[in-house]
Amino acid sequence: MKPVKIKKVSVAEGKKAFTQLLREAEQDRVTILIFRRGELAGALLPPEEYERLERLQAYFEALRLSGQLADLPVNAAKLAHEARRELEKRT
Repeated sequence: MKPVKIKKVSVAEGKKAFTQLLREAEQDRVTILIFRRGELAGALLPPEEYERLERLQAYFEALRLSGQLADLPVNAAKLAHEARRELEKRT
């Protein structure tokens, strides 16, 4: 994975140069951090970085759910069997 390039701009700078900043994020893979009065207000991410974060979020959600399911008295085979039986009842 390539090192992340980060650029910091103010909201005012972001408004003036939005198209250029978007191009930098998209083509040059630069993460643009947008600040308002010294506080982070938003960010522009390269599409690949956004997609990576989406996959990570889904992975962590799956981990959370698997932890919850581990405490239940059901296993994957039983769950699949019950789901199949339920579908057969509907048809």
